[in-house]
Amino acid sequence: MRRSWFGWLAAAVWLVGVGSVPAQELAWRLPLRGAVEYRRTWQAEASGAFAAVAQARAAATAAKVPERYLHRLPPAPFLCQGELDSAQRAIADPVRDLRDVLRALAFDLQSRSGVRSKWPRVLPFGDLQVVGSWTNTPDGGQELRGAVSARPAAALPDEKGTVARLLQPFCVRGAEGTVVLRRSIDGALGVVRTFSGSVDLVVEEDEKQFRRLVLRDEWQFLAVRDNQDFDFRKRVQAAIERGVAFVREAVRGQKSFLGDGGKEHRSYGSGRLALALLTMLHGHVPPDDAVLLAGFAELRRRELVDTYSLAAALMAVAARYESAADAERLAQGGMAALPVRKTSAEDQEAVQRWTKQLLANLDPRTDPQKVLRFNYVAGPRYDTSLQQYGLLGLWSAHLCGVDVPGGTFAAAARHLLQVQGPPAGTRRTVLTSHAQVQEGFVAGVPPRGLELRTAPRGFAYEEAQEPAFGSMTSAGVSGLLLAIAGMQAKGHGDKALLGECEAAVAAGYAWLAAEFSVRCNPGFAERSNHHWYYWLYGLERSCELRGVEWLDGRDWYYEGALQLLAQQQANGAFRTEFAASMLIESTCFAVLFLARSTPSGPATGK
Repeated sequence: MRRSWFGWLAAAVWLVGVGSVPAQELAWRLPLRGAVEYRRTWQAEASGAFAAVAQARAAATAAKVPERYLHRLPPAPFLCQGELDSAQRAIADPVRDLRDVLRALAFDLQSRSGVRSKWPRVLPFGDLQVVGSWTNTPDGGQELRGAVSARPAAALPDEKGTVARLLQPFCVRGAEGTVVLRRSIDGALGVVRTFSGSVDLVVEEDEKQFRRLVLRDEWQFLAVRDNQDFDFRKRVQAAIERGVAFVREAVRGQKSFLGDGGKEHRSYGSGRLALALLTMLHGHVPPDDAVLLAGFAELRRRELVDTYSLAAALMAVAARYESAADAERLAQGGMAALPVRKTSAEDQEAVQRWTKQLLANLDPRTDPQKVLRFNYVAGPRYDTSLQQYGLLGLWSAHLCGVDVPGGTFAAAARHLLQVQGPPAGTRRTVLTSHAQVQEGFVAGVPPRGLELRTAPRGFAYEEAQEPAFGSMTSAGVSGLLLAIAGMQAKGHGDKALLGECEAAVAAGYAWLAAEFSVRCNPGFAERSNHHWYYWLYGLERSCELRGVEWLDGRDWYYEGALQLLAQQQANGAFRTEFAASMLIESTCFAVLFLARSTPSGPATGK
């Protein structure tokens, strides 16, 4: 068959762009902390369930894929420079979505021949492996044909096996199938220009229950992006404006999900209202906006009960009186130096009432003068997320002039110290502050960060022995930072406790750096598809409260924002993680991240 002129041209580009580059030298060439953007088309289909493998393999795939197999939110079509390994040849971050397996294969420039790649804990499939080989194609590209298999999660070399046993109930029994992938590489530019591929799996869901799953994905190169360039800033500003407009309209329309009700005596609707008001303020809605004023008037009339709602309400009032000079004061003296804000009489009455109720929502099994643990309402339970929100509420109450004793912050900190996970090795972690980045930019030199050498320690939902994950680790770090600021602001002089807290914060940052990913909720794989917006919001808080701009060289804000921008809908709302989730919550967390909802202090914490 005669090759078309386009085929000859493509082959020539391959020879010049790739063929002339030795395999050991082929690498991505992205700007430091930059990214490459693609246009993406994907689809997934499934068959029904069958009693035999052969039946499933031969079945048509015209049905919707069961929700458990793919994350509802597809990770964005970007590759960030920070995701790559030290040689800049392959993705080093964890893979938690089947679609990202194809991406990882296509973007791996380490080999142009044989492939034997493994990805642990891609739930619900378990540990995935692809074995195959690349061949050159007539049009100057490459094609991979291989076999893919999956087995329930096994223990990793650096763990005792407990985590694997906890994951196995969430894994299918196994899966077998094929992968086909085509890509074109521009060696001169240092990017993969296109890839298209498919995974065709037969999944053993249960005994004598098999289902075929077919995933197709195609990426086309758009542009190489510099870190936080003009295009990025323009997109972020537009996303904030559209997100805030959606939230404002929900408050103006007094949507039913902002009202309280249900069987439990809780005030979650009021909490959503408070979160919406907080989002509007950080999204730069004018303080005299009629909808904002009416929203605060309504919030003051509500009976707030649970810790989440109370904390959100206190945060909203504190944000209402935040001054433009706060950021400068923070840069000079840290969080503890923030001045108390003068509130109106009606807001002060509400703040006093809400703070009293917040301090009643405790676990009664401990002496709150020594160890203070927050619950939804008063009762014998606690968790790390509630502890963070309780401390956010206490700190906001302090900013609004409520006399919260330093011992209260200390008692809350002691609980977080008790539930932080065990150490895992020792690693070097560098925290680079906002000020250091700016100084380096002005001087034209790489900024120097604060170097930590410590063992990573994460936080789980409740107990220290549970597997840690991202949203809870960021919650634990944020809670400790708030407790430290509260103790310092109130002159609490327990230097030993403050030292323990600072060490725990450093270990928390080391965990966040070691496990970092914004394409999922990192850490314990069973949580990877849960509370993703909350994870990003927590990441923003834990970094902004200490003024961390780069986490071990990663621009956490840039990478997280790129993911969020891909999830916004035409109406301004951000897509939810699950069908039963609420758009108001995902949109508020997304906007608060993009608007950097918490002011920063110095990276030293002093």
